[in-house]
Amino acid sequence: MVARVKTAPGQPVPLAVFDFDNTCIRGDLGRAFYDHMIKTAGFHFDDQVWQAFPEGQRQAIRQAWQALQKLPADKRAGSPQLALARKLMHTAYWSLCRDPDANKCYPWQVRFYAGYTPVQLQRLASQVFAAELQRPLASEMIRTGPDDRGPAITASGIRVVPEIKALIGLLEKKGFEVWIVTAGPQWVVAGAASSLGVSPEKVIGMRTRLQEGKLTTEIEPPPTFRAGKVEAIKKFIGRKPLLAVGDSWTDAEMLDYAKHALLIDRGYADLKKKAQQAGWWIQPAFAVK
Repeated sequence: MVARVKTAPGQPVPLAVFDFDNTCIRGDLGRAFYDHMIKTAGFHFDDQVWQAFPEGQRQAIRQAWQALQKLPADKRAGSPQLALARKLMHTAYWSLCRDPDANKCYPWQVRFYAGYTPVQLQRLASQVFAAELQRPLASEMIRTGPDDRGPAITASGIRVVPEIKALIGLLEKKGFEVWIVTAGPQWVVAGAASSLGVSPEKVIGMRTRLQEGKLTTEIEPPPTFRAGKVEAIKKFIGRKPLLAVGDSWTDAEMLDYAKHALLIDRGYADLKKKAQQAGWWIQPAFAVK
């Protein structure tokens, strides 16, 4: 497909769009960044941001967060206060993401970064990404003590998928314009885009409206998952992709929209069946270490 592409004079260059988490990388940068912000007590919470938490968990999380903030920064690591805050906040995240209504999950996290500028988030995310590249790929149990039998679970470690990075490089060499379209927070993923050879300005993700250059808690549509990915491509890029690459149901409409689609098969039988019926290319998930 790449070898056959030729752009006529005056015509726009061909477009390729990639999902990010578990497509370009193994792991989830948004969740790693969220955990980093908990560990460093980096959120600028106000009453409006607190409303983003599930109502039944809101008060307990707020109390745990306030207790964490009272600790000197050098006393937080390994403290019971940090363990409780991490457990409650990760549990809240997963409870929303298990809800059948995806609108409760994907837009949720980016609202917590209200008060930061996009540049600040990108710089922080770049640092978190670099640190996660050095951590082992593993699951972490977050417990409040040795007798805690109901831990929260999060993942550690991120790896760039070399084959996807090479594909992006080949596409750009052949004249493609490459964008990342992610369900994660836009300015967080933008902090890692250059590691794939993609400009941070060519990342579309969950975003909030800006006020005086800083993020607010108001989500800016469209939400970049499922059909919202297609809406975002139309709104921010303005033309149909020749190629789309993704790994999950949140990418399905984007894959359908492109002329050619590549599914990274991570074992979802129903999605693989759809790919076969739709004529998408299917690539078993690449091994990473």
